[in-house]
Amino acid sequence: MGRVTTLLVGFVLIGTVGCGGEALPKRVPVEGTVLYKQKPVAGATVSFQSKDAPRSAAGITDDQGKFKLTMFEPNDGAVPGEHKITVIKLDTSNVVKGEMSASDPGEAYSKAMSQAASAPKGGAKDELPTIYGDMNTTPLKETVSESGPNVFTLQLK
Repeated sequence: MGRVTTLLVGFVLIGTVGCGGEALPKRVPVEGTVLYKQKPVAGATVSFQSKDAPRSAAGITDDQGKFKLTMFEPNDGAVPGEHKITVIKLDTSNVVKGEMSASDPGEAYSKAMSQAASAPKGGAKDELPTIYGDMNTTPLKETVSESGPNVFTLQLK
């Protein structure tokens, strides 16, 4: 076996050993709606974080502001218990976009720099109050019940 093949096989084995032996925590379905100034927020990322969970559960709101949380598998919800919640929605209209060309990366870089120089400053901007986007400042908290139903309305001000 070649060196690259050996490395790839090693990474696959390490990955499967780490994933197969650990039991996933119990999750329950969680869904809800995000409202800002009494209106549904489309395209926002909602994250529920519990101190007892190995990771956040997250979802993205649809056109009606509705979301379903995913932790490990689609729509599997979140672990029962108290959660701090963040909600962010980024306006990326000021972010410079472009395609890099493998045949002439210098030309693509020049175009990107030219766009950046003429674009409004600031890049991605949160369309919602920043207090909701940080686990340290968010006032949003909910308790996910093992018996359900876990349907929450997150009213942002």
